[in-house]
Amino acid sequence: SCDKLCVRTIHVTYTDSTGNQQHCSQSGYNVKIFLPASSTDVKVSFSVVGGGRICKVDREDPKAPWVRDADGRSVPETFFYASCAQHIQYFIRGPSLHSWVAQVDERQRMEGLLEMVSRDIQCVRKMDVAYSDEHGVRQQWSASGYNVKCHLPMSARDIEVTFSVIGGGNVCRVDRRDPQLPWIVDANGHRTLEKLFYVCCPQCVQFDIRGPSLRAYISRVQEQHDHTAATDTIPRQRADTADLYAVAPEEVPGIGGIVDLKKPHSEYLLPAEVVLFEPTQNEIFHNGDASKTNSRHIFLNTPLSTAENAALAELHKLLAKRGIVESEHSAFPRYVELHALRILQTCKFNASKAVDMMKTAVQERVRRLPIAEEDVLPDLNKGFIYWHGRDRQCRPCLVIRLERLGDMATDKERAVRLVMFTLEYALRFAMVPGRVENWVVIMDLANVMRTISPLRIGSMASTAAAIGMTLEKVYCGRMVWLKIVNMPGGLARVVNGLIPAEKKEKVSFPTDVSAELLKHMEPHQLESCYGGTAPDLAPNETYPFRFFKNPRGEAALLKEHTMESLSTAESEPEDFSMHESTQLAFHEGFSWDDSSAAARGRWLEKAKMSSLTPASANALAELGEDSKPVQPCRDMEQWLEIVNPAAADSSCTMRMMEQEDSVEV
Repeated sequence: SCDKLCVRTIHVTYTDSTGNQQHCSQSGYNVKIFLPASSTDVKVSFSVVGGGRICKVDREDPKAPWVRDADGRSVPETFFYASCAQHIQYFIRGPSLHSWVAQVDERQRMEGLLEMVSRDIQCVRKMDVAYSDEHGVRQQWSASGYNVKCHLPMSARDIEVTFSVIGGGNVCRVDRRDPQLPWIVDANGHRTLEKLFYVCCPQCVQFDIRGPSLRAYISRVQEQHDHTAATDTIPRQRADTADLYAVAPEEVPGIGGIVDLKKPHSEYLLPAEVVLFEPTQNEIFHNGDASKTNSRHIFLNTPLSTAENAALAELHKLLAKRGIVESEHSAFPRYVELHALRILQTCKFNASKAVDMMKTAVQERVRRLPIAEEDVLPDLNKGFIYWHGRDRQCRPCLVIRLERLGDMATDKERAVRLVMFTLEYALRFAMVPGRVENWVVIMDLANVMRTISPLRIGSMASTAAAIGMTLEKVYCGRMVWLKIVNMPGGLARVVNGLIPAEKKEKVSFPTDVSAELLKHMEPHQLESCYGGTAPDLAPNETYPFRFFKNPRGEAALLKEHTMESLSTAESEPEDFSMHESTQLAFHEGFSWDDSSAAARGRWLEKAKMSSLTPASANALAELGEDSKPVQPCRDMEQWLEIVNPAAADSSCTMRMMEQEDSVEV
């Protein structure tokens, strides 16, 4: 929308790859609809909320007169496309009864778009673009106005984008991760120039610009990514880059944010039995009771109840009312999209409190990302907090040893960043949406009284409160149980009194630590000090985090797998752990938000291409309009075909070669 005179709706119908006609629509001032690249017979039209259909004007005429039929009536504006274009943008103007499409920007895959969009008219801005063409020759482009567009060839490389104000100065950088958008200054306190770099030509980037002539700034950068593109090389790039998180808060991914990892992952970080784990009703809901409103453990890649969808609908409406999203049909901000229902459940389905918790997520998580490994490595090597093994439901086990907190006790920011790095590591690499979404915790208070100085009580309390907020509000709904071990007698009553009543069922203070923990975990998953058979770790041995094969135990393997799969489990670690085949999208999964047709349309088709349990696959088939069966994923060959087709093809080729070799022998 080029104005805010009214709210418009875009309507799209298309034929999908199976030959079925699909319908989707979205309302707002600025909305996007992503179609599968295989879409054909695409039809696009528009209407005004509370008004009528948007009719056609003659865009070749500067006066844009209405196009009328033989009877003198206005002709509805409708666009037809035989196949799905890479990007089409419609610019709409006018009041409710006289809105029209003023401009259409259409392009195919050979072009990228850089667009500067003024969000006010305080001054006229200029966008400058420099890039190297396919011959390596440096090219320059510039244009000024309120809204300007630069079409670049997809062969463009080393692209540099800067901005200035006509009659003013250069546009300087603000911290778009911070909702207050403060200026970014250098060591001398001077503002730094806003300069964006792209190694390759992006498909579509929109730069929102605001502010007066001497204080103009880029408030938001939106980049369209091609989610349908498939890679055909192996290995694929698995590392998340800092650029993925150095964006506006609403564009920050809901998990991850730990970057520049140099240390190797555990060879059993993501074994086959974890990626194929099928949770029972007891794992999906606390004690298997789906009727209790606060009992859900598994939130992603799984069907939601009618009450849960109603709560999501209420949250959509409240976010629109408060101006956090454009309309009640808009998607949740990306940083909270996966966690919306988890937050609602934590807030006892109070939408207003959920919005407040979302703000906490921005303030406490988003603004701190990304976190580089080297920045927290010295504290990781203190052994205060680390991952060690999994329980029999494949949930990672977090160990917290308070006696190792050390000087972090008086440095709240360091402690919180360390905790965030550790928790984000599990979400990014060790979890599987719809199968394994929770963790368990051992909190060891051994020798803690020796480390508490009366002079440091205040600062330690502040640090403890900050860590508590991080666990409770930023990473809510993840903990299944907490075992507090080696508790000094004088602390038991105090600690127990600090635990909220609704959390007490998850927290226990075992006196026989070994017996209690071995109820939940295999001995080889636990350090010997907790009754296991794994060696006790010195502080500097806890990172890289330790994971082990067969978290469910040999009995579970014998029950659920054939002897052939058992031999696979005993193969080389690099063949056994699947973390090299996964990307961020795999660990994100989808929240099956069925609160509206618009919400459902954002995930339904993509969910069908996910690694699903039999129960989720059956539920998804029932949700689809065509009621076609959806195949569950229950073996590694199928899992590779879904998650990393290139690796699956490579594996198939290797098996064929091995078979040929065996025949030849």
